[in-house]
Amino acid sequence: MLSEFVEVEANFGEEKGADLRRACRYLIRNQFVFNGRGLANIYDTLTDARLRRVVGEFFDCIGYAVHYGSSEDQWVGIMPTDDDAGGGRLRLDETIGLLVVAAQWQSDVDRSEIQDRAVVRTTFNALYERYKDSIQKVSSAAIHKARFLEILREMASRHLVSIGDEDRDLQDREIDIRPMIKLVSGDDALRRIESYARQELVMASPTLRAALMDGMQGGESGDQAS
Repeated sequence: MLSEFVEVEANFGEEKGADLRRACRYLIRNQFVFNGRGLANIYDTLTDARLRRVVGEFFDCIGYAVHYGSSEDQWVGIMPTDDDAGGGRLRLDETIGLLVVAAQWQSDVDRSEIQDRAVVRTTFNALYERYKDSIQKVSSAAIHKARFLEILREMASRHLVSIGDEDRDLQDREIDIRPMIKLVSGDDALRRIESYARQELVMASPTLRAALMDGMQGGESGDQAS
């Protein structure tokens, strides 16, 4: 791939080559770019028709596919082409949080309650209540608000959401959910929330874990006896 980057510099100048390297590094660090303040040059570089082939081939070499939002939505992101590709897996509470946010986005989209660029605007408290409602069928143990905010901030670092300043009177803040959430969450978020919540309940409870292990061992002994 080095030759392609050298070719970009030869054809379009060293500055364009530097822009391309910077844009690729940004995607590797953040996974997504949502065009906006301070990011226009990165977005424009990644969507430059002269550079798209090089961008696609570079990320393909390291196990990622490049995804482009529409000209109205204005985002670019990368997703692993292999489930085992780098980046690490999310913790269970992070996965549930991600799915809750995705379910909120899809629900508002279905009702056509969206802002420009397919953004859904909600609040932190509304999302947290949705999270508690989503897991209460299988567990009464919800993570605290502070942990939920940490999960949202991790999503913000990947440009999946934007977190507003806290309104101290309301003790709340606006959250903008961006359309890329659909790409990382997959389909049927509501069903998957319940499935993951059941896993979290089992992992969090020593009694349930012990019962599960006893059941598995008992089943194996029964198989051996037969």
